[in-house]
Amino acid sequence: MNPGAISISAFLISLAVYAAWFFNENLFSNSAMIVAVLLPLIGIVAAVFAKNGFLKALGFTGNSFVLILVVIIPFISTLFWNTP
Repeated sequence: MNPGAISISAFLISLAVYAAWFFNENLFSNSAMIVAVLLPLIGIVAAVFAKNGFLKALGFTGNSFVLILVVIIPFISTLFWNTP
């Protein structure tokens, strides 16, 4: 399978898992968040090895966006919002 297609599919699956978890937190356990973190990492690695420019750019951008939503923003918010 093409690494660009793997990157795009990892982006779409992780975005769907994160969106489902975001709208209904009781729907999944913490394993959904593990999937939402690991798939973008796999997608970024696959985007690096992709040969097609469009699939490479789309996979890298999409997976980076999901990774920012799932990891970076919650981590930064804990630095400022540490009290209820």
